[in-house]
Amino acid sequence: MYRAISLGLRGLIFLCSVTVLGLAAAMISNQVVDSAPVTTRYSTFTGGFGMIVCGVGALGLFVSFIPDLVPLVLDGLMGLLFLAGGIAWAVGLRSVGNCDNYDEMLRSPLLNQGSVGSGDDALYGIIGPGDGPDDVMSKLLSNCQRARADQVLQFICFAFALGLVGMGVVGLRKGKMGGGGYVA
Repeated sequence: MYRAISLGLRGLIFLCSVTVLGLAAAMISNQVVDSAPVTTRYSTFTGGFGMIVCGVGALGLFVSFIPDLVPLVLDGLMGLLFLAGGIAWAVGLRSVGNCDNYDEMLRSPLLNQGSVGSGDDALYGIIGPGDGPDDVMSKLLSNCQRARADQVLQFICFAFALGLVGMGVVGLRKGKMGGGGYVA
């Protein structure tokens, strides 16, 4: 029972991690001016790290050479990293509302694909040649929805990782370990 639940949670975290990585990579590839913001690059890290931890944890269910505490510690670290990523997105997107404040979305370095200058003289990477206001708003809305999805998925991964840690602690106390030990 523990093994099945653990594999299910790891599968969900793996899928969410792949999505977090893909969303962040898409936003990085669309960056026009300067390098991508740290929050976006951090999301690629958390997505990749989550995938690796899920692999190690799943392997730990079936082999005995991985010490019992290794997946537990990695799950805890993964949860903290996902929590930090979700908080970073929440702080970075706090001024854009529910993706409906286009002026703030245009000024947000997480969404505008880079900018040069400041104030009224700023040039934004999201505004391409020949783009009208509707085109720019559509691109901003798309970037904002991607960023919000990345934020929410990181919080979801945190919750799942917290579940794995809880299962692992219970499994260690009760001695109900999977193949190599730690269940979650």
